[in-house]
Amino acid sequence: LCNRSSLRGFFFRTDVSDEIHLDPFTTGVGNTNLPPSRRQGIELDGRLALLSNLRISAGYAYTEAKFLEGTLAGSPFVIGTNMPIEGRTVPLVPRHKVNFGVAWDAKPGTRLSGVLSAASRQVLDNDEPNTLGHRIPSYYVVDVKLTQRLRWGALSASINNLFDGDYYTYAVRSAFAPDRYAVYPLPGRTFALTAELKLN
Repeated sequence: LCNRSSLRGFFFRTDVSDEIHLDPFTTGVGNTNLPPSRRQGIELDGRLALLSNLRISAGYAYTEAKFLEGTLAGSPFVIGTNMPIEGRTVPLVPRHKVNFGVAWDAKPGTRLSGVLSAASRQVLDNDEPNTLGHRIPSYYVVDVKLTQRLRWGALSASINNLFDGDYYTYAVRSAFAPDRYAVYPLPGRTFALTAELKLN
């Protein structure tokens, strides 16, 4: 590949022990150490200069995150007791993540760029047993930005969540009601104007 283009990929495998977690399933809610887990997969990313003023980038990650062993003791006052989690999916880890970006230098000092980010569904926080039956849905978001470089700095206009999609990346399972959970939605379409002042 030419010096303005690149491609790389790697495999990873991480074993985690004694991960600290806020445990709502045990009487006297507090921090506890989760049973051992493993995250393994592949990551790919690349950049390509299609023209002198047009570049694209892309990335993909596949992650398998599982508990290797263990049982959550729980208590009679929460959703269960002695809940096995061996082989269950670790919460808040999407199996697939994708990003794709384009940058176009319309003229010297003027750049229009856009990024698409997407992730597959995820297990909710506090659902280590994977028994809720609901997942954080898959989502995608597109952001665009126009930047004008000037002698004294830069001006930028951006639109985040261009298509005004409804999505969230975090949700937590109730410890007391088996079918209840709380979600934290992220903003819809937003606009921003920024100015950057160069002091040197």
